[in-house]
Amino acid sequence: MKSDGVLVFLVLASAGCASLEGPPFAAYDPFEPANVRSYAVSEWIDGNALRPVARGYQAVTWGWFRTGVGNVFANLRELDSALNGYLQLKPERGFTSLVRILVNTSIGLGGWFDVAARTGLTDPEEDFGQTLAVAGVTRTRYLYIPVLGPSSARDLPGSLFRALLPRLLLGAYYPWWIAALDGINSRAAALTLSDARDTLALDPYVFTREAFYQRRKFLIFDGHPPREDPFAAFDEFEATDDVD
Repeated sequence: MKSDGVLVFLVLASAGCASLEGPPFAAYDPFEPANVRSYAVSEWIDGNALRPVARGYQAVTWGWFRTGVGNVFANLRELDSALNGYLQLKPERGFTSLVRILVNTSIGLGGWFDVAARTGLTDPEEDFGQTLAVAGVTRTRYLYIPVLGPSSARDLPGSLFRALLPRLLLGAYYPWWIAALDGINSRAAALTLSDARDTLALDPYVFTREAFYQRRKFLIFDGHPPREDPFAAFDEFEATDDVD
């Protein structure tokens, strides 16, 4: 029954994304009015609660401590990367993640130290959204979820699973205060990026959306996305002009 449910989900996800017209991996935002409102709500929550708490946390903790905490939770979540490496028929990437987990959990003291990275084994960063993209779901609708941030119809299920993975693995050993530490530490790590966005971007919403799609494309192609045709826009314009 579980496998049937997964199959139904894959079919629905593929059908929903296949109905979109346009180039693969482009930004599709048919729900923009709702997404903009969701973005505004998220920014209000972030500006009045999450960001001040993250700044306070950053002020009273050492950098090495925040790095260690981030490494521990990243080590737990790397199981997702291993699973999706194999699902994408990339056994070398799945195996790399498994080796990293074993090395960092043992020698790295539960993941506090990223020993594997020092030997050249970096996180392949695979996830279920990438697995769906490799399977053919190359177009997906943009979604902005309050607090969780930018996502898409293709990427949201995998993102939720990844977020909940420490809880699934640790059970009672992942109480609310550990979950809070996980979230606050992650928000503190993103302060530099969000501050730069707010300072430099003319339209932070559009900047966030475009950056999300570019980042996802980068990961889907394992760091080597295909080059975009710089004259594609001119070709479309000429085609439209001919029709008129």
